[in-house]
Amino acid sequence: MRKTAMLAGAMLAVGLLSAPAQAQVTPDECDTAIGWVSPNACSFIKRQVAFGKEAPDALSRVPLYLDIWDKDATLWEPAAAELPPAKGLAEIERAITGSLTLAPDFRFHGTRIGVDGAAVMFEAANEVTIKGHAISYPAVYRVLMADDGKVVQGRRYYDRYTWFTKLDPTVRNLFAGVTDTGPAETGRRPAISPDALVARGQAWNRKDAAALLAPLTGAPLKGTGLEDRALRTTQGKQAYLNAFFAQIGELQLKPGQAVRAGNSTYVEWYGTVTPKHGQKMSFGIIERLDDRWGVTTNWQLSFDQLPIIADQAKINTLYGLLRP
Repeated sequence: MRKTAMLAGAMLAVGLLSAPAQAQVTPDECDTAIGWVSPNACSFIKRQVAFGKEAPDALSRVPLYLDIWDKDATLWEPAAAELPPAKGLAEIERAITGSLTLAPDFRFHGTRIGVDGAAVMFEAANEVTIKGHAISYPAVYRVLMADDGKVVQGRRYYDRYTWFTKLDPTVRNLFAGVTDTGPAETGRRPAISPDALVARGQAWNRKDAAALLAPLTGAPLKGTGLEDRALRTTQGKQAYLNAFFAQIGELQLKPGQAVRAGNSTYVEWYGTVTPKHGQKMSFGIIERLDDRWGVTTNWQLSFDQLPIIADQAKINTLYGLLRP
């Protein structure tokens, strides 16, 4: 268990599934971000993009990474679901050093960035080579910044399933068999209001698929496990949520950070999940709701399916496959 925890810590900085990659964000073009980008937010975006570039000497990127963080920052992500979040520069440095030692070619570029005051949702396309296998997977990096633009709290959302699918054929995508059936949805519902978000969080905790779907009629669903597919029918979206909820004993999520950027609203739900096969662990979901002309036009979900499809013993075994 200790070796597995160390490997999990080593993978902390290796960034979900999100929408297909969009135009690459460059470090000198903060105006590609959506929302009002303050000088502090621009400073963060530049540092984030600079770190995301691969370098011949992987560990030379460690100072770039540390320059992103406040000295008392905390960092949580799926790889540390069974561990406390990393806290402070020393722990964050150990995590990134382990990550770049294990996966020196890890790199990413921004695909969509939403900014709302001190909060940023940085969507990225990640690439890494694991045991000779080239792996691409999206992530959402959610950060809160201090007045100097340094990150004081970071949470990252991505699907660890993508790390292991080429290493262990017994690891199955929970959503691989989910497809659209029945007639396509017709009509559109008004965009979800801020007042409705509290009730939406309660619907997640009740595992109430009908309540989650009702306000999003006509909005295609993209997200974890769907790769480049989008579900466009009520039956398809219902099957997706049912596949997720069927593996869960209890969800205890609370509203995290909400970001309104342009025509997109990002909503973070953060807390714990207790899978039917395993123990309670930290867990989170990010929803992105796009709207146009007052109606919701797109729905995106980002979360880690690994603790839902594998118990802790299996996860330990999978982490063992990452060892050189």
